[in-house]
Amino acid sequence: MLKNVYIKNLALIEEADIDYTDGLNIMTGETGSGKSIIISALNTALGEKANKSMIRSGADYGLVELVFVTKDLRIFDTLTEKGISLDGDQITVSRKITADSSTTRINGESVTLANLKTITNLLVDVHGQHDHQSLLDPSRHLDIVDAFAGDQVRHVKAELKSYHEQYRDLRKEYLEFHLDEDSLAREIDLLKYEQKEIREAALEADEDVRLEAEYKKLSNAETILVSLHKAYQSFSDEEEGTLKKVADALRYMDDALIYEPELKEYRNVLLDIDSLSKDLTHELSHYIDRNQFDGQRLKEIENRLDVINKLKSKYGNSLDAIARHEEDVSAKLDEYEHYYERKAEKEVQMKECAVALNKLAYQLSELRKEAASRLEPLIREHLQDLNFLNVEFVISFIKGEKITVNGFDRAEFLISVNPGEPLLPLAKTASGGELSRIMLAIKSAIAENDNIPTLIFDEIDTGISGKTAGKVGEKLIFLSKKHQIICITHLPQIAAMADTHFRIRKEVEDGSTISGIEKLTREEQVEELAKLVGGVSVSDAARTNARELIDYASRLKK
Repeated sequence: MLKNVYIKNLALIEEADIDYTDGLNIMTGETGSGKSIIISALNTALGEKANKSMIRSGADYGLVELVFVTKDLRIFDTLTEKGISLDGDQITVSRKITADSSTTRINGESVTLANLKTITNLLVDVHGQHDHQSLLDPSRHLDIVDAFAGDQVRHVKAELKSYHEQYRDLRKEYLEFHLDEDSLAREIDLLKYEQKEIREAALEADEDVRLEAEYKKLSNAETILVSLHKAYQSFSDEEEGTLKKVADALRYMDDALIYEPELKEYRNVLLDIDSLSKDLTHELSHYIDRNQFDGQRLKEIENRLDVINKLKSKYGNSLDAIARHEEDVSAKLDEYEHYYERKAEKEVQMKECAVALNKLAYQLSELRKEAASRLEPLIREHLQDLNFLNVEFVISFIKGEKITVNGFDRAEFLISVNPGEPLLPLAKTASGGELSRIMLAIKSAIAENDNIPTLIFDEIDTGISGKTAGKVGEKLIFLSKKHQIICITHLPQIAAMADTHFRIRKEVEDGSTISGIEKLTREEQVEELAKLVGGVSVSDAARTNARELIDYASRLKK
């Protein structure tokens, strides 16, 4: 149930804190007192578009917070599925609106509007002043039948939806088999050519990297050898080479050693330099001899790189990509080699799925018709309770041409409210006031099967008065045995049925207009009903009438 509603800084409401109860909660108030603001605030918290114009003048933000209490495991499972933490049996929904944004939270955690609606649709059902007009849309009628039919229809619809999605996917796959024999042959020839071209290249891992490095070396071999030859000459030249100069230095050092023995260490260093220089000269000579320019090898590398780069330009910018393309080609060839067998297999699967889909659609249709046969008399009974004395009500089914996720049924409610009149669609026969009562009759008929705990009716009394209003009040009492009901009304016959009565008032404080709400005691309820009965001037007769209405309601509830 909806335990509490807190509203701050929305339109005329500076602050409102409303504690609702089980049973029938009635809200009354003069026109313009703020009743519609409360419904708008509720709808905003439940996921409707947030309108910044709702923010009270002079305030930085508007806030609506709803507190629900439930023990429904289905709702807890949905919260867990959406990643929302549980808080015992309490669910807190809040919506904060600023000039440029709105934030939505459930149990303190930010949620998307889609997830908000998924959760709140399980908790509360709001019928605004014009929502009964939805009955004029026949597409809604099937939903009502399905809601009444309950779990069995829900399970079949879920299975049918699964098969419908499977059939859609199979049909999409089947339509991809569009090649005729000539086109298939051309595709196979092209794939075989690509496969052959890649396989004949016999590519090796990282071959391109190794060849490019070798190509760079060979293409610059002449420059390398000329430079190395110059280096060799700088060591081996008989007149100016390093070897000649080191030998001369050793000779001069030997002459000095005759007179200064301590120079022996320097002579040893020169001997090391002489040895290293001779070794290096020897290695350079061998390298030059071994690495003469090989034009034939350079040409071979150029040709091989041309092959590799051609394959890259056609099948991918790396050897790995070429290998993957070859795998894809091989897989496609395997598919094409069994093309007609696979097409036939897919066609069989599609036909089997269609048979199952058709069977489920017929099963769903029979369940709906069986449910409709039980729903029709219930709705007629509730319509008669609501002062449709000679009403006829029939649910008509038409088989559609295609099976959708909802089966092939189209349903439409037909009604006759006067003897001798033919059954006609609601859109052609029902007035606005009649539609609101028809909606109430339908809600009453499906009450046992409707799992939504809280129902909110905004001015269910539109277009009715007198005895009919009393009948509507009685029906709300009936609904309140199965659901928490929150109802806005102008009529004393309906307001008298309240288990809890709230009065919405508009006042001027400090030059500012505000709307407030208060829970009424028994005597305050009498005064409120007397105003609804007698208008501005409340007479003793009006008070007596009000008490009689409340007493009558008490007897009904017992």
